Amino acid sequence: MSDGTLISIFTTDAALLVQSWDDWLTEITGLSEPEVRGISLTKLIPELESNGILPYFERVLKNGDIETIPHAVQPYLFKCQPAGFSPHFESMQQRIAIAPLRENDAIVGLVVTIEDVTDRLNLTRDIALKLASTDETVRLRATEALSTAQVLEPEAMLVKMLGDSSWRVRRAAVDALAKHTGSSLAMSLLRSLREQHRNPSVLNGVLQVLSHSKVDIIPALIDCLNSEDKDLRIYAGLALGEQQDSRCIPALIRSLEDEDINVRYHAIDALGKMRASGAIEKLLAIAESGDFFLAFPALDALTRIGDPTIAQRLIPLLEDELLCTAGADALGQLGDSSVVPSLAVLLNRTDAPVMVAAGALATLYDRYESTYGEGNYIIELATESIDDRGMENLVNGVATAGSDELKAIVLLLGKMEGTLVERTLTQLLGQQTVRSSVVESLVRHGRQVTELLIEQLNSDDIEIRRAAAIALGRIGDPRSVSALTRLLTADPELMVIVAGALAQIGDRRAFDTLLDLIGHPDAAVRLAVVAALNSLGHPDMLIRTIDLLQDQNPHIRESAVKIAGYFAFNECVTLLLDRCRDPDENVRRAAIELIPYLENAPVLPTLIAALEKETPKVRAAAARALGQMESVLAYPYLLSALKDEDAWVRYYATRAIGWNGYPEAIEVLAKAAVSDPAHQVQIATVEALGRIGGPRAVTILAPIVENINASSDLVRVTLTALGEIGHPNSLPPLLSATRSLDPYRRIHAARALGKRGGTGVESALQELANKDPEVGVVFSAIEALAQLATPDAIAALLELTANPTRNEACIVALANLGEEQIEAIGRGLTHSHAKVKRAVVEVLMRLKHPRASELLIAALDDRDTSVRLAAVNALNHLGNRYAERKMAILAHTDPDPAVRRAAQKGAKTIADFGF
Repeated sequence: MSDGTLISIFTTDAALLVQSWDDWLTEITGLSEPEVRGISLTKLIPELESNGILPYFERVLKNGDIETIPHAVQPYLFKCQPAGFSPHFESMQQRIAIAPLRENDAIVGLVVTIEDVTDRLNLTRDIALKLASTDETVRLRATEALSTAQVLEPEAMLVKMLGDSSWRVRRAAVDALAKHTGSSLAMSLLRSLREQHRNPSVLNGVLQVLSHSKVDIIPALIDCLNSEDKDLRIYAGLALGEQQDSRCIPALIRSLEDEDINVRYHAIDALGKMRASGAIEKLLAIAESGDFFLAFPALDALTRIGDPTIAQRLIPLLEDELLCTAGADALGQLGDSSVVPSLAVLLNRTDAPVMVAAGALATLYDRYESTYGEGNYIIELATESIDDRGMENLVNGVATAGSDELKAIVLLLGKMEGTLVERTLTQLLGQQTVRSSVVESLVRHGRQVTELLIEQLNSDDIEIRRAAAIALGRIGDPRSVSALTRLLTADPELMVIVAGALAQIGDRRAFDTLLDLIGHPDAAVRLAVVAALNSLGHPDMLIRTIDLLQDQNPHIRESAVKIAGYFAFNECVTLLLDRCRDPDENVRRAAIELIPYLENAPVLPTLIAALEKETPKVRAAAARALGQMESVLAYPYLLSALKDEDAWVRYYATRAIGWNGYPEAIEVLAKAAVSDPAHQVQIATVEALGRIGGPRAVTILAPIVENINASSDLVRVTLTALGEIGHPNSLPPLLSATRSLDPYRRIHAARALGKRGGTGVESALQELANKDPEVGVVFSAIEALAQLATPDAIAALLELTANPTRNEACIVALANLGEEQIEAIGRGLTHSHAKVKRAVVEVLMRLKHPRASELLIAALDDRDTSVRLAAVNALNHLGNRYAERKMAILAHTDPDPAVRRAAQKGAKTIADFGF
């Protein structure tokens, strides 16, 4: 091993087949890398399993944890002679550490490091003997030697000497501990990596070993940045980028001026990974320098750092042919509405980078849509800057655009006018990825695209015909009625869609064609046709319905019943009652379901008769219909229906009792909740008990929550029912369910608590949202807190914003509370945690209310730089003129350059546009 390096590395795949092998291993084993590559480690080391060390390798593959094989378990992996004389050992003593080798978060193999620790163990034993000496001077010299001696675990030996009887020995131990950093190990390891490996995954694995060994490698890595060896500087920069330690940042910033371009490249990348805001100016200078090799990583690093105030500095890069793409991507992620015109005018060039500009604008659209609900504002701004050539470039770009770019092109074209645009959008109805956006765009164009859409009704592609019909229905142009009615009879697969479109248009010319289809054999078509006829309100409907109610075709009679029931024609009452005795079961069922809405008709006797004598389907319809009647006379018959042999009759009877809240039924329901064999009846029973409420209902429902054998659906409706019951007894079982081992129960317990509220509910929900390992539970708890919207619930949501994985969800929940809760939300600006205050700023910005702006202006005085910057950016977005004076002051006096830049931009915007 060169340079005195005492560490060797080899790697395996997940099957323990050797993948890489260094020269030192070749030297001690006599086997070269080509000979061992692809050979199983168990074959190379036959005693691997018998010595009990194979499980160490297997655990790393399974769990991804670092494993170090204790020296007492196995003193070496490969047996060989010591490199030099050893008074204590016949074989080289080795320290063996095993780390996972990862690719895309998957463990694909192992990184095994072998360190020759023979000399260190020799020295360790020699010093240990001296530390045990009865001579104080010998112990003192040995303790002092531990500050620099290469021994194993010197810290443990020094800690032991802190209890020495001699104060001089104890002081020497303290001094030695203060000097111990472990940097020599890090340096040795980096040199070994430089010489033997070029795989970043191996580097990461070895760094895990060091971290596991509790070695502070940061000072050593920083020292490596000053090495004369450029490769070592490169590896140090790469390693520092993985450490996320702010101590690295000043050294990495200095490395931006390194003589070697590769060192500068990795320093830039590391600063981006650490989001080092202090490096922004130097990174901007590199991006603006025109150095193609370094400008790309510099722009990527600036994007990662995420300071939106630099966006204007990046606009000139759009003029650089080589950097235009990277600059546009950065502006899409960092910029605000002010950069939109600069991106949009790219489309007007002769050689326009259509995909680049469209992609950046799409990114801005998505950000504004998800954050502010104002994505269309970005598109409207963009279209103002796009001329005729730009529009033609967009149209021409359709042919080669990917799905993301095509989405952006559709958004932009959707805001433009002209025959070329309209025809292009219409032709895009065949593109599945953007079809819904195309339909929305065409609907916005309105009646001027009607003829183009009518043409698409003749397309060979059924999906295009479907989309065209939907768009025509939403546009509502009567000119499309003839084409749609032709399609209605010519295309069986689209009958439901076309009927729906005709219903939206509401043109009576479709009346006869629709009426001819009410006897269609497909029930879905009949239902769509009936809905369309109902929407037309044709004056001939009454006369035609009277005839149709007596038609020989049962499908026609069934449809006629639904039409007559919808319009409640007085002239059809007798015929509807007759249809309750129709020879066809489906006709009878339809009539039974509709007669409760008839006035001055003998409805109750008809329903009672049906409930007692009809087929199961009609009896179920009768039970459902009785639930719609406000009559206590119906109760005895519903109670009797609870004993019906058909489960669906019992189901609808139970629901009817619940809808009407009959408290006298509670004991009957109590039995059904646990004994009815039909699952749907049990669920309906629980829902009914929730509607009836009271302490007895709680007594019945609570045991279901505790029953581990209860189905998930039954548990869900039980928890919901308890949440609807306001009685104090319903709270304990709900709180208990939040501690269940079943995440499904915790989710629905949280939702129920959000409806119910009560003492201790906010704290229980906050605990769930903050600590529960299941994402579904976390979001349910956050939604429940927002639903409660009490001062304590709002305070809990604010507190949760300090948790990075809960931050965005809580911001959305707080913003959805609306302006009524501004004061409660604004109190979060006094929180001790800067992350919470920044979240409050984000919420206030989304609320867009004068009082919210007042609170944001007050936040400009916050002590925390990040809060001031967030407040400035929020006010920049809102464009509040009352902030002008403070912005101007901050632009010149704030100690942070990012705040000054943002304030300067805000002050200029206010001055230019006079908000």
